[in-house]
Amino acid sequence: MKVLFLPDYSAANAYQRALTDGLQERGVTVTADPTGSRRVLPIVGALRRHGRPDVIHVHWTEPYIAGGSNRVSRVKAQRTLAELRLARRAGIGIVWTAHDLFRHDKREDPNELAFMRSLFKLVDRVIVHCTAAADGLLQTLGAGESGRDKIAIIPHGHYKGAYADDVTREEARERLELPAEAKVISFVGWVRSYKGVWELYEAFTKLDEPDARLVIAGQAVDGAYAARLTAAAKGDDRVHLSLGFVEDDDLQLYLRAADVVAAPFLEIFTSGSVLLAMSFERAVIAPRRGCVTDVLDERGGILYDANDPQGLEGALRAAMDADLEAMGRHNGTDLSRFDWERVAEATADVYGAALKEPDPAD
Repeated sequence: MKVLFLPDYSAANAYQRALTDGLQERGVTVTADPTGSRRVLPIVGALRRHGRPDVIHVHWTEPYIAGGSNRVSRVKAQRTLAELRLARRAGIGIVWTAHDLFRHDKREDPNELAFMRSLFKLVDRVIVHCTAAADGLLQTLGAGESGRDKIAIIPHGHYKGAYADDVTREEARERLELPAEAKVISFVGWVRSYKGVWELYEAFTKLDEPDARLVIAGQAVDGAYAARLTAAAKGDDRVHLSLGFVEDDDLQLYLRAADVVAAPFLEIFTSGSVLLAMSFERAVIAPRRGCVTDVLDERGGILYDANDPQGLEGALRAAMDADLEAMGRHNGTDLSRFDWERVAEATADVYGAALKEPDPAD
C-alpha cells in the first residue's frame, strides 16, 4: 500500500516522523509532499510528482486553506475540496486526522467551519485521538451520531526516543542557570495565547514560594504577546523566559530541569504536549478537557477544572506540596498503549477501510 501524507511536516514534527516509521515497518510506503501547499494546484501537483497513492492522508489543513484575506481563504478551501474530490473519483482513499478543531488562534472561523463540514462529508475516514475529540468534532460540525461510524479513535503516540535524552536533572539546571534545589515548573512549546501561557505566568506570580521557578521556553508567534510577557517578567528572578525556537536537542534541557510540566491550555483537542512530558517521566499540570483525561490520571497529573478561574493557581499550589518525582515515575512507567507499533497498526487498518468505501454521491 502506498500513502501520501499532506502536508509534509516531518522535519519539525516528531508525530509525523514516528507514524511514518511505524507504517513503513508494517510494509506501508509513505511519501509526503513538502512544497505542494504553495502551488496553484497543490494536491494534483503532489500526485503528479509522487505518483498515484492508494490513500491520501491529510494531517493539517492550514497550508491548503490559509490566505491573506477571507476571500483568498474561501477560494483555497474550495480548490482543496475540488482536488480531493478528483482524487476520490480516481479511486484514491481519503483519510483525515483531525488534530485540532480549528486553526490555532483562529477560533470558529465561519469559512473554516464550512470547509471542515465539507471535508468531513468527503473523506472516507476521520482519525481522532480520543472519545472527547470525537464528541467535540461531531458537535462542532453538526454531523450527528450518524457521522460517528466514519470516525476511528487512535491514541496519540508517545515521544519515547523521539528526542535526545542524555542529560541529568542536575546538568540541565546548571546549563539553564537554575538553582539545584528549586521547585521548577516548565512550559515548553510554541508560545501562543490559546495555550494559556499568560495565565500560567499570572497564576505563578500569586504563589508565595521564593524557591519556586517558572520556565517558559518556546517560539512566540505573536510579537506583542511575547513583549507583554517579557515586560511583565522583567525583574522577577523567579521567572526564566526563553522566547525563541527550541531545537530538538535542547528540548531535553527544559524537560529534565523541570519538577513538573505545565500544559495550561485554554483550548486543547489532543494530548501531544502531555504525552511529551510523560515520555520524559515528568509530572503534569493540565486542565480536565479534551484528550487530557484519556492520557493522564491523578497519580501522574495535577488536574484542574478548566472553568474555575482559580483552577490553575490551585494546581500550582498543589504542586508545591506534591511528590512530583513519584508522579513523574508513574507517568513514564507504562506507555505501551501509546506505542507507535499499535498506532501504526490501527492507522493501517483505517487505510484498508477507506479503500473499501464506495464513492459517495456529490
